Amino acid sequence: MDITGLEGQRLVVVTASQFTHQSEAPVIDEVWLGFQAVTVNLGVDAHWELRLTTEGPRESYVMEELGSRVDVITSPDEVPFVRHIGKRLLRLVEEFDEVGQRMRLGFEFEDGTVIARSWGGDLQMAHA
Repeated sequence: MDITGLEGQRLVVVTASQFTHQSEAPVIDEVWLGFQAVTVNLGVDAHWELRLTTEGPRESYVMEELGSRVDVITSPDEVPFVRHIGKRLLRLVEEFDEVGQRMRLGFEFEDGTVIARSWGGDLQMAHA
């Protein structure tokens, strides 16, 4: 995906995929960032690379045999991107590991920066 096309776009909505296994606390495992002209999916692929693709949210589903479920929801406030709804993305900065896998993305908005990274196969997001 050509990430330069995101720069200058206003963030309109943030949707999240929330994974719950049995009685454990739910975990946000991917997000969809709805910009003015495109929706992008941010997650971690099977090779632990940070994934950024142009696809919209999918449907919620249940994995009864594993005692797990995935709920696609409007992002809770703890997802750092929520704070930047209505703001323009000024710059997107990628960082790669030694084998060329994208491991970190810095989303620089008008009012602050969100860092997304793959860590041990999990998506981590925080304000810079």
